[in-house]
Amino acid sequence: MLKKYIDLIVGSLLIFYFFIINTMSLLTFKYLFLIVGILCFIYHFIKKYLKKKEILYKFIKKIFITIMIIFALVESAMLFYPKHDLKTDCDYIIVLGALVNKNKISKSLQDRLDTCVEYLQEIDKDTVVVVSGGKGRGENITEASAMRDYLVSKGIDKNLILIEDKSTTTKENFDFSKKIIENASHKKIENLNIKVITTDFHTLRSKIISKKSGYKNTTFYTSKSNSRLAILNYTREFFALICNLILGC
Repeated sequence: MLKKYIDLIVGSLLIFYFFIINTMSLLTFKYLFLIVGILCFIYHFIKKYLKKKEILYKFIKKIFITIMIIFALVESAMLFYPKHDLKTDCDYIIVLGALVNKNKISKSLQDRLDTCVEYLQEIDKDTVVVVSGGKGRGENITEASAMRDYLVSKGIDKNLILIEDKSTTTKENFDFSKKIIENASHKKIENLNIKVITTDFHTLRSKIISKKSGYKNTTFYTSKSNSRLAILNYTREFFALICNLILGC
């Protein structure tokens, strides 16, 4: 009996989740949950007609199962990838940027910066930090400037903060930070240990992109996703990771 209505159950859960996160996130990606939820309801009422077209029905079913297997494998890799390395020393820290609402840092960016402050205060207070992030749509100042100001307000020495304020993507975060670090250290990036601070769901893709940008020794010290937004963030990251692996975006 449950199997008969599983599509309605899944659809209801997806739509319910959309309404939970709707006021919590500005990401348009959240509408995917609403759309897929509605599609589950539509599928429930047309599946008996699809079953009459046996070849088409089997094809759709195989495609769906394949996508779900890939999704489960990728999500597992993202969930279990090491995110909180305390054992490896670092020469530089890179804090990856996130949304700034006009002049105010977002909760996600604040969490990353608080994680950076925690690392500096508890592990190595003299490590040089590169704050990386340019100016995006809806931002009155660069992410890097907002990040620097926040760190200074938390007692971090401004002389230990380097600004990378041109990047608009994760790849540019690493490419542009690489130039700044190499100029400051007079060493090649592959010969330096870099600690990357980002949000947990972003770790695996950041590692892959950093490798492509020439970083050889990167470890992570990440902030945690908001528990209610974790499903949204990890689902969105799945598509971002697939896009990066296939298209290099």
